[in-house]
Amino acid sequence: MLMRGIGFDSSAKVAFQSHAHTDHFVSGEVIYSTKATKFLSHLRKEGFYREIDFRKTFYIGDYKAKLYPAGHMLGSAGIKLWLDTGTIFYTGDTKWFKLRTAEKSCFPRADILIIEATFGVPSFTFPSPKEAEKKLIAFIEDILERGRKPVLYVNQMGKAQEVMKILDLHGYTVKASRDMIKVAKIYEKFGIKFHNISKDGDVVLRAHRPPRVGNAFSPWELTVSGFGQLKLSNHADFWELMRIIEKVKPERIFTVYGYSREFARILEGIGYIADSIAPDSYLTPYC
Repeated sequence: MLMRGIGFDSSAKVAFQSHAHTDHFVSGEVIYSTKATKFLSHLRKEGFYREIDFRKTFYIGDYKAKLYPAGHMLGSAGIKLWLDTGTIFYTGDTKWFKLRTAEKSCFPRADILIIEATFGVPSFTFPSPKEAEKKLIAFIEDILERGRKPVLYVNQMGKAQEVMKILDLHGYTVKASRDMIKVAKIYEKFGIKFHNISKDGDVVLRAHRPPRVGNAFSPWELTVSGFGQLKLSNHADFWELMRIIEKVKPERIFTVYGYSREFARILEGIGYIADSIAPDSYLTPYC
């Protein structure tokens, strides 16, 4: 979206890119992001990125700003701006609970909150990452005991590395794609090490989309996603989103992505001033 000439995960002369997933790629004369997002983005696209450290004051356009860890993947960030009449915070894709391969998220107080709503309805209630990790390892152990090789379907940037690290800590090797390994090498530059990459691993990671729910899965296959069989998600579920709102304490909320309209209606029903906006909209906030 665009706000006062600044792109929030949207292309503009001056743009902020929250993380390195392709659906959030932007172009612009200057793209503000964290160093990790810059490195990861450069695996797939070019662009002039200005690296910003978390919690360091800088100026984007005419406005003072700070980046805060979003917890979605390595380097993911939300941005807070100080406007003439108040403050605004954009979460980008975010996570309340700490993941093994992402910085712990932080949510500052702001007058206006722009929050993702990928899983913005109560039916999306996920186990904590630790609980999901236990379920993952139980699945791996069960399939290996049956004499089969487990196959996990994962997003190759972010989710793959999270699963690789979990399996590393539990003593399992992984057979990963070339692209997953390229991303893992960037993670290692930022201190997240992997010691379990193998040409013939105990567990196979695949990036392509598995068959839809209506089609048959093999018992040794598992989709690791908020929309998949194992709910180890890099996104906040509904109740995590509510925690974020309680932490930020905004006077006004804009919801974006996923179940944006439904989430805004729910928030209005419990007393918040909330509106749904499209990712490509031009936002004119007021405080």
